[in-house]
Amino acid sequence: MGTAKKIFYVLVTIVEALMLVGAYLVNYFTHAKMGMLRHVVHKNYIWEQEYPIQTIKYVSILALFILMIIVLVMYFKKKNMLKKIVTTMSITMVLFVIAFAIFVLMYSSEEIRAFYYMSAIFGAVTLIQIIKTFIGVIWYKIK
Repeated sequence: MGTAKKIFYVLVTIVEALMLVGAYLVNYFTHAKMGMLRHVVHKNYIWEQEYPIQTIKYVSILALFILMIIVLVMYFKKKNMLKKIVTTMSITMVLFVIAFAIFVLMYSSEEIRAFYYMSAIFGAVTLIQIIKTFIGVIWYKIK
């Protein structure tokens, strides 16, 4: 793996980790600070009035699942030519998609006040992981 590829991989992984920490902090401060709770409850009310939340939930899960399948098909076609890091990335991608789907389907804004913020962050992290794995399938070949 070249130096630029290593730097890219590490930076994107750090961004993913920071986003997950951000999701935790949003949830934490929703419980700890009344101002944050008011803001989140207000945004939940606005978003539930303006957007078809249930449709968005199912479409986002479906879109991420389809993208995951496309990347996995590419991975399995080139599996013998790829480095081991791509296998780790693929397993992580599958776990992230499953975790995102379970989170979105099991919880709601009634149970977790910061649900919409957390869902968006988890969805973005999952999408970044899918893109990272896609790039890994293209870049990380055994020489």
